Formats: sequence, C-alpha cells, structure tokens
Amino acid sequence: MDRRHFLQCAAAAPLAGGRVGAAEAAPLGRLLIVIDLVGGNDGLNTVIPVSDPRYTALRPTIAIDRNSALPLDDRNALHPSLRPLMPLWSAGELAVMHGVGSADASLSHYRAVELMQAALPDFPAADAADTLQSLSFPPPASAPSSLAQALEQIASGAPLHSLHLALHGFDTHERQPELHGRLLARLAATMSTLRASLQASGRWPDTVLMTRSEFGRRAAENLSVGTDHGCAGVQFVAGGRLTGGVFGAQPDLDRLDGRGNPAPQIEIGALNRSVGAWWSGAQARFVPDAASSSA
Repeated sequence: MDRRHFLQCAAAAPLAGGRVGAAEAAPLGRLLIVIDLVGGNDGLNTVIPVSDPRYTALRPTIAIDRNSALPLDDRNALHPSLRPLMPLWSAGELAVMHGVGSADASLSHYRAVELMQAALPDFPAADAADTLQSLSFPPPASAPSSLAQALEQIASGAPLHSLHLALHGFDTHERQPELHGRLLARLAATMSTLRASLQASGRWPDTVLMTRSEFGRRAAENLSVGTDHGCAGVQFVAGGRLTGGVFGAQPDLDRLDGRGNPAPQIEIGALNRSVGAWWSGAQARFVPDAASSSA
C-alpha cells in the first residue's frame, strides 16, 4: 500500500483561504479529518507550561501571560485564541498530545514533511487494507473557503472517509504574537464549526479530527520576536468517541538538546498507528494513551 495515499500533506500555498481534499468510497462509518498546520506550529505557545518558570525566561517577549491563558489543569493552559476548544475539553472530546515528533527530526520543511509522511501506518487487517488501498487522497484543491467546502461535503451525506484541510502561515520566525494568535483563532473556529456540523449530521461519534505539523519551534525566542525551526510539538486529537485529556508531559525546558529543542515524547508513527487502528475498524474507540505509551 502506498502510504502517501493515506494522508497527503499540503504543498506550499498562500495563507488566505486554506485548502481541502476528500476521499469517497463505500461508507465504512468512520471519518478522519486532518488539519495540517503548515510551517511548523509553536507548541509552547499553543499549550502553555504555566507552572514552569523557564518558559518566561526563554521567552521574555513572546510568552503568553498566565492570567490570559485558558487553564486545562495546574500545568497546562491553552492560548487565549483557542477558547472555542474549551467546550470540547469540558466534554472530554479533546486530547492534547505533548511532544509529538520523530527521533529523526529535520529542521528542513521538505525533509520534515517526508518524515511525517513516512510515519504513516500500514494497516494489519487485510480487509481494511484492501479497502484503503483503493482510496486516493489527492492534494487539496483550490477553494475560496476550505471550511465552507468541508461543511458542504459533510452536509451532503456523501460517504466520506476523510477530509483534509491545510492552514498556512505557522512558520513564525518574526512577529509571532500577532500572527500566531490569529492562526490559532482560525484553527479553533475551524475545529469548533466542524464539530457542530458533525453533531448535527450525527457523524461526530464516528469522527476523529487530528492536527499535524511538520515540526515544532525552538524553546527560546529569537531576535525577531519569533521562534525558529524546532523539533517536537503539541498536536490535538478530537472526536465524539474519544478518551480526552493531556497525554505526555510538558517539555522539560531544563533538558534541551544542542539546538535548543526538547526531545520528542510521542513518535509521530505511534500516533498515526493509533489513529489508523481506529479508522480501519480495528479499534472501537480512539485511545490516545496507546500512542503516548508507545513513545
């Protein structure tokens, strides 16, 4: 099976108006929605380590104020622009996956995307593999509004297996506070709107929505009020039949590698295999700790 046909990462494209692609076949009852955060999302400012004083020491200019962050527990808080995700969190439908990355991490966008694609799973169940092998996931097509297109496809009742959206602009080398907040607001609005549509259509219990990004950002801010290419980052997984919570620990900011990056905790391949097991029908409920325990 060609792994690149399972999920395709978006190619470079303008931020204005994301893009969406879909695969259709005989209904299997499960829908996987992938949102690529293209450019390398900054995990530390997405899910803030509010109890770690090293965070503000490393980021004196761009750190998110604890008083404005949205608390998940005594260690983790969401960026204030992610407020639309709080109802998912309260319902136990949101999993925060810390330290998702690869031991072979590359700081090149092109190579990092290759590694992310290579981590896509093979499906052990023969019937599922035969079905998936016939599916093709073309690169997302141009659209004035990817979210509007996705909502149309959901509302149509088409037997969709997957939806793929790409949000561009996460390569925040400069002006990060201004740019990143807008990007996260757009991500949260997209996830919240998709959830509402899927609830209305009755498909939310059979849906898993996950974010991906080719890499994270460095722990320390740079001299341009931004962050440079890093290694592991935080990812979200959401769904109506999901074990929610925080999986993995906040990065240890006292133990960074020679490039200033925390080590990955959850291999991207383990997360993809966990999602794949659910999507193929081998797993009745998506359990994120199956991925985190495999790191």
